Amino acid sequence: MNRLAHDPANPIALVLSGGGARGAFQAGVWHTLYTDERGLRRLPDVISGTSAGALNGVLIAAGLNPGQILDFWLDLADRPPVVANETFFRSLGRELLKLAVREPTRSLSLRKREVLVALDLLKKHAWYRESGRLAMGLEYLMTARFDTLSTLLAGIETSYLFSTEPVRERIAQAIGARELRDTPVKLAINTVDIGTGKVVRIVNHKPDKAVHSATHYRYEPVISLDMILASASIPVLFNPVRVGEQELWDGGVLVNTPLAPAVALGARRIVPVLVTMPPDHKPQPIKTMGNAIERLADSFLENAYNTDRKLLLDRNELAKRHGDPKLREIELLRAIRPDEAAPFDAGSYLYFERKPMLAMFAAGQRAAERWLARGPEVDGRGLE
Repeated sequence: MNRLAHDPANPIALVLSGGGARGAFQAGVWHTLYTDERGLRRLPDVISGTSAGALNGVLIAAGLNPGQILDFWLDLADRPPVVANETFFRSLGRELLKLAVREPTRSLSLRKREVLVALDLLKKHAWYRESGRLAMGLEYLMTARFDTLSTLLAGIETSYLFSTEPVRERIAQAIGARELRDTPVKLAINTVDIGTGKVVRIVNHKPDKAVHSATHYRYEPVISLDMILASASIPVLFNPVRVGEQELWDGGVLVNTPLAPAVALGARRIVPVLVTMPPDHKPQPIKTMGNAIERLADSFLENAYNTDRKLLLDRNELAKRHGDPKLREIELLRAIRPDEAAPFDAGSYLYFERKPMLAMFAAGQRAAERWLARGPEVDGRGLE
């Protein structure tokens, strides 16, 4: 049985997770799905994406071929489209100067406490070594002088380090327009409203009212560059983006692998593409800070997928029990994901360099080839 064969009665969706520079892996997966005789060899009926997945989803929906999508990612590597936020550094310099001026006026009681903390730290750390002195300084800042750090952060008059404004032009160049309209693919871009903390699901086709309340979705027949940028704006690192009355940022904060919008847009079969290793992968011991940060990001993204996956499987269980046509079963296929660790080392989420991105693209091709060779398999309770 070819589970990817065209079937108008059972539309198929591609769900693309967030993952920063690992979006190049998804581009490799799409290359295989689009070109391999066992794959789709056509556009999916529905695409739901977050962050890097939203970027890839837009490029696919706009009709770019896999090679052009790879070129988009490599262009990001060759010409990094970010600009440091001068307001951040100007505010930081000003606040540091204020702290230096205020320092001599600190109360005697506070100074006495800080001296006692410093003396205690001399006993705890090897102050005669550089590492010991650095450890003392950090611990002193986080304990005796945390109020100073808090005041410093409160005085910085901006919420981000880098502007993603140049990305706008790269996207426009890639899709050949300043907006995306009239796509045959039903597209969902997932973001988070900064003000309310709620997920904002932007869709270019009206959702199926029999499946989901339309109030959970923002129907926009024309997808603007701002909407695309918003989904990929990592909090604190990049600027939030205003879309209408809302300020939005990266959807990966809350919904990294957005399955629900695919169902709302009518999909009956779902192919998730993740950028994290499978749960049965045996990770190497954590030996560096980079390893720790990468593992933390992996765990966060994996947990987000497991939550959405279990909700969909629960929905399928209800559909089986009650036979409600509104809860028609959704065929969730096992996710396509990396199964080789080499290109996914420390820092790969933000490693926008040509060589590692080409390696991730190739890893995506191989992962999709293995996935196709295995079936592909239907996900279910027995696979948990």
